[in-house]
Amino acid sequence: MNSVLAVASLVAFITYFVCLIVLHFLPTGYSPLYNTISDYSVGRFSGIARMSTAVNSAGILLLLGALVFIIGVPPLTSNGLIWLGILALTRLAMVVFITDLSGQKRTLKGIVHVILAVISFVAGVSAIGTLTGSISLFFAGNSVYPFLKILAEVSTPILVVLLITLLPFLRRIFGLIERLFLLTINVWLLIASGLVSAYAIRPLH
Repeated sequence: MNSVLAVASLVAFITYFVCLIVLHFLPTGYSPLYNTISDYSVGRFSGIARMSTAVNSAGILLLLGALVFIIGVPPLTSNGLIWLGILALTRLAMVVFITDLSGQKRTLKGIVHVILAVISFVAGVSAIGTLTGSISLFFAGNSVYPFLKILAEVSTPILVVLLITLLPFLRRIFGLIERLFLLTINVWLLIASGLVSAYAIRPLH
């Protein structure tokens, strides 16, 4: 059962990335440089975009369950798991509270979306930063583990750059930096789910 959680989380993250790639090849009219990933939830392909967010949230929850049941607390810290749970729930809420496109009138849903996005960004950085150290006892000897450390270390600087691009003269590249930030967080989640899946199916110790 525990291995099912881990493998299901891996499948969910792969599905999420496939959906994002497909969205970027569809005639959405959005610019990868300027428009955010959330913008895809508004328009003719909104169904795919919102499904990808839901799948991503499900993957995070499945990974959370796999980490708890396969690795346990300790060595995992409750703080890291709580941040991971917050990340999953805020992502899930954004399926309902979709964004307002730039230049359009602000709505309550759009305002809530912005708040959820900020919380999810902080939660993502906090979760991977905390959990990377916690799982080191299990995966430090694995050749893939160093990538988790690198991703965790660069996530905060990228988030800072993302906030800087909110300045009017840099706003035109906000979408690009946001994609880089989300890629950092979600590649970490993908690798982590892969390691946990391998550990559950064929123990690494």
